Amino acid sequence: MERKNSIARVAAYFMRYRFLFVLNMFLALASTAFEISIPKIIQFVIDEIIMVKQIRWLWLGLSAIVTAYFMRDVLNYLRIRLNNVIEQRVLIDLRAALHRKLMHLPVGFFDQRKTGDISSRVTEDVLNVEGAILDGTEQGLTSVFTLLGIATFLFITNPVLAAFATLPIPLLLFLAKGHYKISRRNWKRVRRSAGDMHALLVEDISGHRLVSSFALQERERARFLGKAEDLKKKTLTAMYRWAYYSSTTRFISSLSMVAVLGIGGYQYVEGSLTIGELAMFLLYSGRILEPISRLNGLNNLLSAAKPSGDRVFEILDHEIKIENPPQAVPFPLSPISVTFKDVSFAYETRPAIMRNFDLELSEGKVTALVGRTGAGKSTVANLLLRYYDVDQGAVMINGVDVRDIDLTSLRSSIGLVAQEPFLFDGTIRDNLLLAKESAAEEELWQVLRGAHVQGFVKSLPDQLDTMIGERGIRLSMGEKQRIAIARALLKNPPLVILDEATSSVDSATESKIQEALENLTANRTVLIIAHRLSTVRKADNIVVLGNGRIVETGTHENLMRQRGEYYKFWRIQYDVVEEQPPAMSL
Repeated sequence: MERKNSIARVAAYFMRYRFLFVLNMFLALASTAFEISIPKIIQFVIDEIIMVKQIRWLWLGLSAIVTAYFMRDVLNYLRIRLNNVIEQRVLIDLRAALHRKLMHLPVGFFDQRKTGDISSRVTEDVLNVEGAILDGTEQGLTSVFTLLGIATFLFITNPVLAAFATLPIPLLLFLAKGHYKISRRNWKRVRRSAGDMHALLVEDISGHRLVSSFALQERERARFLGKAEDLKKKTLTAMYRWAYYSSTTRFISSLSMVAVLGIGGYQYVEGSLTIGELAMFLLYSGRILEPISRLNGLNNLLSAAKPSGDRVFEILDHEIKIENPPQAVPFPLSPISVTFKDVSFAYETRPAIMRNFDLELSEGKVTALVGRTGAGKSTVANLLLRYYDVDQGAVMINGVDVRDIDLTSLRSSIGLVAQEPFLFDGTIRDNLLLAKESAAEEELWQVLRGAHVQGFVKSLPDQLDTMIGERGIRLSMGEKQRIAIARALLKNPPLVILDEATSSVDSATESKIQEALENLTANRTVLIIAHRLSTVRKADNIVVLGNGRIVETGTHENLMRQRGEYYKFWRIQYDVVEEQPPAMSL
């Protein structure tokens, strides 16, 4: 569906609550009906009671006016309450749809976008477009109803004077059309700039420790102020345009009251218009401005909402290329072997990182990958987890193409321990139970024991119920890593991927993690992506990668005897040499 229909598509969410939506519109129209009846009642009171001196009926006339005001405001109160209910339901529906889509989008989507920009779409953009539709529909409907009601009363009473009172309307509608085109473009720039500023803010908050350690506070402050200044300029441009447009339309609308006063005053003097009718025309002329102003405001509201709607549906319409096949099969039974057969792959907008790549992970064995940065080590893990699909060839588990395996079954059967383990803001228990919701407390302590972190958890005042903060910020890197290993143990996967699991810790902590990893990898097929070569020394097979190809393979002892690439990496890492080759990530 085309992006130009984004506002109409959001409107479809309101139709889920069709009855409440229609009731809300009815209340708005009923309240407006009482509103536009008031000048007519005032005209009657002046002409039929005051001017003929029927004082005994004055209290009845005043009561009718008070009743009209009271009914207007009671109905408006009910409308506002119902409006809030509909608004919150639609906001939840839209945000839930966005979150559901984000959870199923491929890794490549997030690799190409800023986190802050994505989050601003779920919060700010959804709010903008939802408000524009609900408030806009209501404002548009009541404004048109008000104009039609006022015009009806005026033309029935005095067609000539009514023509002068409504004369500005066609001109105002013409101006609104031109304003919408320019305003939509301005607000699109505002939303893009707001997304950039939000992205930088999220980046600075998540990277606060790095900013502090490098004393980058002033640099980041300058960057943020630059983004904020850009947003301010774009917002002011949009607002200045609105200020010019709204002031111009108000002035044009006000001229109708001057015309009514002049021509109506002349007709009153001539005797063709009563004083009550003149008062009614003046009141209605003043009220003509309000619905026209609301329509003008609606114009600006829709101009701001259109870019937000486009940004929302850019996510909802994003193609999901990594999907379950129609006839998905479950993950194969243990023991597990993995085969990369004639694999070619390239990340989007980058040259091919693999060409005709072949690799075998033997069942129940530990296979380690080493190589320089960009050699393709992490790509092997990405393809195995099916974060990306191969361009050519196949990745197979026990002879079954991963593209034929149910995605949930595939990923729930692979245990991943990354270089920077991700822990949710919650308790240690909460993070462990992600692997197995039904796990008993004894099972939790068992895996913590296997990860060599039981003693640490027991020393905490709340033990398993200790809050660890966002991304586990209250724990050291080693503690986080061992809790991540415990979580993987609880998952009990037949296939394990260790992605540089000890590269960010000191040697003492590495030793504890290595002991935990030995428990995790026992009797499982394991793929190790290595940074420190000490972690791969006991591997059954070490594969050295270079430019997406296998340079050499063998055990640690065999490769050291060959004095090839692996031998050079080892010398660089553990020997003292006068001149080292360029830095590498192994």
